[in-house]
This record gives sequence, structure tokens and C-alpha cells, in this order.
Amino acid sequence: MKYLRTKIGENWEIRYLGLNFHIQEVDTSLEQTMKGIRGVTFDFGGTLAQGELDKNRFTDRLLVYLRSLGFSGREAQLRQARNGMLERLMRARARNREIRLEDLYQGVLFEIGIHPEPDVIDHIHQLYIGSFEVELVPGVGEVLEFLSAEYRLAVVSNAISDVPRYALKRFDLEKYLNTVTISRDIGIRKPDPEIFRFTLANLAIESNKAIHVGDSLEDDIQGARNVGMRTIWIANSDEEISIQPDYTIYSLAELTSLLR
Repeated sequence: MKYLRTKIGENWEIRYLGLNFHIQEVDTSLEQTMKGIRGVTFDFGGTLAQGELDKNRFTDRLLVYLRSLGFSGREAQLRQARNGMLERLMRARARNREIRLEDLYQGVLFEIGIHPEPDVIDHIHQLYIGSFEVELVPGVGEVLEFLSAEYRLAVVSNAISDVPRYALKRFDLEKYLNTVTISRDIGIRKPDPEIFRFTLANLAIESNKAIHVGDSLEDDIQGARNVGMRTIWIANSDEEISIQPDYTIYSLAELTSLLR
């Protein structure tokens, strides 16, 4: 018996015995990618939220605070000490290592003649967090709530401060997450495989049962692939595709249909 098959978009129309049947084409490669996934890990900055440090605000607040502690030098002296701090940080990051903001500012305070008492260091950390402006990407809460019913969720973020953790708490998102790993916690940055292994161990999930979502091809996609995770790239920039993710989306909201 003959039939007529016609491709219409992503579907097929089949005419058989005078009747029309519409059949949706199944993306088997996508099914294979998502098969057996039990955990989803997310980058924070650029994926769940956008934000940046208001450097002028932080510097102004820091100077006021340091002067209350007896610092009488010029801003240029503070800037020089901070430049030395940044050089140290860049050397560490070249090896995918991280240094906590508190540890960096201990050195700054020594340079300008102030003893780095723990409460002073903590206050500087709070000034930094308070000067960091964070805005969630659209639909974050809905996506995490939806996925948390089916998957174990985590955040894996590169940061010298606790800004990601504070933001997750401020926006009431931490209730959807099983664990949060920030590079400052373990002294290791993405794309080093160890930060992903650390997070997967906390999730109690094997790498081939987890998928990572992020906006950086090097830090997120290559880093996760290096430990055997599957990957979803959020293409929200003009970054040239030099590393192939398992799947590409253009907004976080697409995850609810992708990981249904």
C-alpha cells in the first residue's frame, strides 16, 4: 500500500488511504543527552544573574572606614597597595587558583599601616558586598523551582567574595539549591576540574549523571566537559564557538522545556 510523506517544518505529514496524519519528529540526540540526568549545576554571574562592582562607591566607603581607623594617607597610597593585591590575584588566577577577598585585603592593610583585625577584614568584605549591584535574569525563580522538583541543583561560581551566596539568599533562591560552591571556598576556579568534582561530591551524583549550565565556553563548558559532565551553553554574547557544548540555548527560560 502506497503513502505520501511530506516534510513540513520539523514535522511530517503522511497521507495514507485518503487520511492525513501529522507526526512530530523526535530529536533523538537531545533525548540521549538528557537521558539519566539527575543533577543540574549552574554558573552564577552571566547565567542566573548580572552584576558588577560599583568601584567608586566601594572606594569611597572604604576610605571613610579606613580614616575612622586612623589611616591618614592619600587615596594614591591605597591605590598602590590595591594594585599589588590585584597583581597577586592575577598570578593566582593564571593557575586557576582563587584568593579570598579577606586574604587580599589583609595584605592591603599591612601595606598602609593598619593591623588587619578579623572584624576589620569582615567589615571590608561587607562594604564590598554592599557595593556590588546584582540583578537576576528574567525567570530565574520559576526555572529553579520547576527543576528542583525533579533534579538536585547546585551553583558553581568564580568569585573572591560571597556576593553570589548573599544574592541567592537575598532573592530567596537558596531554598531550591542543594549546594553552592564558590571558588573562594576551596581556592580553585573554573575551569579547573576539581571545583566541579567538589560540587558533584556534595550533590552525591556522578559526573555522567549531571549537566552544567553556563555562559562561558571556557570556564563552564570546557570545565564541565573535562570531568565528564554534559553541558548547556547560554549564548548571550557574541563569543565565538571554539568549544562545542552538548546543547545551546539563548535564555535561561528555555531550560524548563529542555529538561522537562
